[in-house]
Amino acid sequence: MTHRTYESPDVPAWPAYALTVYDDGRVDADGPLVSATTHPHRTAAIGTVAEAAARLGRPVRAEATEADGTVWHLVVAPDGTVGELTDGPRASARKKRGGRNASRTARLAAGAEPEPGMLADSLALVMEQLEAGRLDTAGDLAAQLDEQSSDTLGVSHPDTLRVREVRARVTALRGDTAGGVRLFRDVAERWHYRGESEHAETAAAHAEALWLQIADPDTAQSIGIGVIRMRNQIPGKDGAALTAVLEHQAWLNSARTMTAPAGPTPGGAWSSPASTPRAGASRAAGVWDRPARDARTAAG
Repeated sequence: MTHRTYESPDVPAWPAYALTVYDDGRVDADGPLVSATTHPHRTAAIGTVAEAAARLGRPVRAEATEADGTVWHLVVAPDGTVGELTDGPRASARKKRGGRNASRTARLAAGAEPEPGMLADSLALVMEQLEAGRLDTAGDLAAQLDEQSSDTLGVSHPDTLRVREVRARVTALRGDTAGGVRLFRDVAERWHYRGESEHAETAAAHAEALWLQIADPDTAQSIGIGVIRMRNQIPGKDGAALTAVLEHQAWLNSARTMTAPAGPTPGGAWSSPASTPRAGASRAAGVWDRPARDARTAAG
């Protein structure tokens, strides 16, 4: 069997996957777009990573740690083929840690600590999926990248906020308008606390514009509480934005108390007099996918 080799530039650094092999042959698989799961053997674990690769439409990186501590730097293609990063670190023996052999680099492969430049590559991948119309994949990747960035850099770090803005956009495009409002509002308030008024206003305008698109008055009124809070902090030029959201919320309140409130317009949006939306040691790595000679695998 011929195993393909890859150069690092050929395979983006993110997303990447961590595979951890136990003495009995079971394998943990973890990383973006997959649920952390223990598989009965290597083939099953590789299959899970291959499914994620298929959703992305390209090969992905995976770092596999053997039960003896040996680390393999792999590439898994959508068809399940396992290759090797030829210019990556060579396979080497590592000391076991706490009975589980996941090394620090394995945790990095799972995305726990993004390296410099990885965040930009990751966002580019999200946008690539978005432009290709794969909204679910883009949304899942954006959410996981947001969580990883928040855990590593902090929830109000500028890079985290930029990731969350992308997540908000994708969330709204997937049809969750209320979720998009909440995310943009959170971003706007955090930019405001950082003293970044321009960024804050841009995010606030996006949140407000999405809010005005919510057709159901009950949902809009509920979400509007947070929008008004945001606009109290970021009122816009001469307070115009705050005035607009207060008027719209008042209109929603009156619509709910009417005996027969007006329904959505044919276009699906509620008409409101308040305002209009603003734009705002080296072995052939291919051998890894077969059980080690002394491992007791669970068949397959």
